[in-house]
Amino acid sequence: MVVIGLDVGYGDTKVIGIDGKRIIFPSRWAVTETESWGIGGKIPVLSTDGGQTKFIYGRYASGNNIRVPQGDGRLASKEAFPLIAAALWESGIHNDGSPVDLVIGSGTPLGTFDLEVKAAKEALENKILTVTGPEGEVRQYNVTRLIMRPQGVGAALYLLNQGIIEQQPGYGVVIDVGSRTTDVLTINLMDMEPVVELSFSLQIGVGDAISNLSRKIAKETGFVVPFDLAQEALSKPVMFRQKQVGGPEVAGPILEDLANRIIENIRLNLRGEVDRITSLIPVGGGANLIGDRFDEIAPGTTVRIKPEDLQFANALGYRDAAERSM
Repeated sequence: MVVIGLDVGYGDTKVIGIDGKRIIFPSRWAVTETESWGIGGKIPVLSTDGGQTKFIYGRYASGNNIRVPQGDGRLASKEAFPLIAAALWESGIHNDGSPVDLVIGSGTPLGTFDLEVKAAKEALENKILTVTGPEGEVRQYNVTRLIMRPQGVGAALYLLNQGIIEQQPGYGVVIDVGSRTTDVLTINLMDMEPVVELSFSLQIGVGDAISNLSRKIAKETGFVVPFDLAQEALSKPVMFRQKQVGGPEVAGPILEDLANRIIENIRLNLRGEVDRITSLIPVGGGANLIGDRFDEIAPGTTVRIKPEDLQFANALGYRDAAERSM
């Protein structure tokens, strides 16, 4: 029996595999008719229907025909299925052609939790997923159980398991800064249960900052910059059209504006409960960029997570929850 943690986000797909192996790739894929080659060699092409339909994924998928998830953690959607297949393939789990018994720990936002869990279990649980690789290798995965937790609970469970936070009176607020949304989950730290009325999703994410920086670079160079390059330019200067663009000095004001909008909306939604917050927990890719600002919401309560764990916090917690359920 193999247990993995899987976090299919709108921006990136994260996997915690065997021996804690960590995998991350952009959450996008595209149907392809031919094999392609990149600088590093042949681009991986997968299939989930015996080779009839082939697709590329992650950073290799580009152009006008790319497909992306409908939202975070929507595992039952047809847009997410190739990403799940790619995640399993990338994990390296296989058993010489015979099915591997697999338990998947994953999560989805609290607002649609029951609906998404029901759909995901119907789509994946007790099903054998067959993935064909670029050289015709076939790997099969028997999903014996799918353990789902609300998005954000995964991060809290991981931190609790690591001793970074403790069960205590008060609220823990997980702020997951994603590509398209910022999901806020408030947890009662005594019983680790979500506080539904203080949990919400903001239609604000790092993608807003990327789009703003992309427009700024386009105005400067006269060319539209690829999304991936604009994303990289948020944190460091990059070369584009033989010119150095982006970097902290250029992106700083854009990220400040993003942080201000998120903080203002969180304060508004938490209303008079801020005094009960004992742990603010920024996670997600955006937390690397603006996480330090969240201490303004409840000074002195921000939990510092290792930078390399920020993007994987939910997936780590999902895997832990799946292991505990066995």
